[in-house]
Amino acid sequence: MTALPPEPPTEPIPNPGRPARPSLTARTVRGFAWSFTGSVGQAVLQIAATVVLARLLTPEEFGSVAAALLVVGLTQLVTQLGVAAALVHRRELTDRDVAAAFWFSILLSAVFAALLFAFAPSVNGLVGLPADSGLLRMLSVTLVLAGATAVPTGLLQRDLRFRPMAVVDLVAAGPGIIGVSVVLALLGFGATALAWAEIAAALIKCVGYLALTRPSVAVEAPSAAWGRLRPMLNFGSGYSLTQLGNWIALNADNLVVANVLGTGPLGVYTRAYNLLSEPANVIGGAADKALFPAMARVRDDGARLRHAYVRTSSLVALVTAPAAVLLFVLAPEVVHILLGSQWDAVILPVQVFALVLLPRTSYKISTSLTRATGAVYRAAWRQWLYAAEVVLLCSVGARLWGVNGVAIGASVAILAHFLVMLRFSARVSEGLMGAVLRMYVKHVPAVVAVALASWAVAAALRPVGSDVLTLVAAAAAGGVAALGVLALLRGRFAEELAVVANLRRGKKVPVPA
Repeated sequence: MTALPPEPPTEPIPNPGRPARPSLTARTVRGFAWSFTGSVGQAVLQIAATVVLARLLTPEEFGSVAAALLVVGLTQLVTQLGVAAALVHRRELTDRDVAAAFWFSILLSAVFAALLFAFAPSVNGLVGLPADSGLLRMLSVTLVLAGATAVPTGLLQRDLRFRPMAVVDLVAAGPGIIGVSVVLALLGFGATALAWAEIAAALIKCVGYLALTRPSVAVEAPSAAWGRLRPMLNFGSGYSLTQLGNWIALNADNLVVANVLGTGPLGVYTRAYNLLSEPANVIGGAADKALFPAMARVRDDGARLRHAYVRTSSLVALVTAPAAVLLFVLAPEVVHILLGSQWDAVILPVQVFALVLLPRTSYKISTSLTRATGAVYRAAWRQWLYAAEVVLLCSVGARLWGVNGVAIGASVAILAHFLVMLRFSARVSEGLMGAVLRMYVKHVPAVVAVALASWAVAAALRPVGSDVLTLVAAAAAGGVAALGVLALLRGRFAEELAVVANLRRGKKVPVPA
């Protein structure tokens, strides 16, 4: 997928005998295709693991690992200081720049890993874990692995090498997550089965990315290395502030559940939230990976940035809006099939989260735009505002309505943040706000058609008592309805359909001379 308007089809070629490189648009299209493929593959594997693990582990065990990962995720974010994003953003990059960033990232992550290991007993209580829990100490090793992965990640994204990234990510999600977690859960390892799976996945990704990039590791004098790091950390620190605010916003609800309600309810809540985050990460995450490097290259062209934003948002809505409707209508069947009837408490939170699936996915595009234009510090306080909203609304919701209240509070905060980021993005490119709102209006007929068709079929088939039949038939009815509306209104979606056609042709599309 690409959201970039027409541009010269090839990059300048100093050697006339050298084959033309694909245009930035074509490379972004292919980049999204591979990023999306990798994300879909990971989501499918994650769902497969969930189906099995939900029947092998208890909500308490899921909640314990989720609580430990909150601490590890926060620590990892702090240690990396936006190194990968800074490498993508730099106009010129030398091997010495790469080496300085590589060693900085590893050393800083090793220091934080040692601190986490030492102070784990004290930190456990902050997330509802017993003081003697060994999960944090186990997972501290993933910090070092993530530190070694940060620079290769930036280099791969900078070069738009999403195909090999997707392959490595799939291997990490398959043998790493499913292979390790399911086997160890079957052997009775309990919560540590999930922890070992996280370690295995981090190790596979680290080794794979390093093998793909082989970054320069030449060591130079500390003063020289620091001189190279300073401009990168100036951008990276602002980006990290944004990411830190976003992390707190995305995880404050889990912290509230862990501290107010306990790790058992946290296991229930995270299962519901994951059913939202998986499609959001597949679509929005893939768009962000491909769009950020492309936007960074045209950061000074407001018209192209606006076009990129609107077209990408429309493509995301084309997939996400019908999916959100289907998830809302068919939440009981989805939960029963994936998790089992013992997880009925997850159904209502899933439906609440389905209502904000589109905003949850789409605000990632605003994040890509602000990061590409270097507006990281101005975006940072907005992420912190989002975090404050999540903490406040989820805390109130938890005390009033338990897990369901937390889901309502988090969803209201997601919607508010989407609107804030859309308004902020409009300041970057004049006329963007109106263009985006008009774009969303044209998706309304498809949403209504999917809702009516899927609800009617589900209501008719639920008395039969087969969750699988109801899910398949209602989802098929919704899909047919969406495609029918798209066919009737194809004139309104000419650009989106052209992008889809390019994706289907892939490499077979000849690059014009």
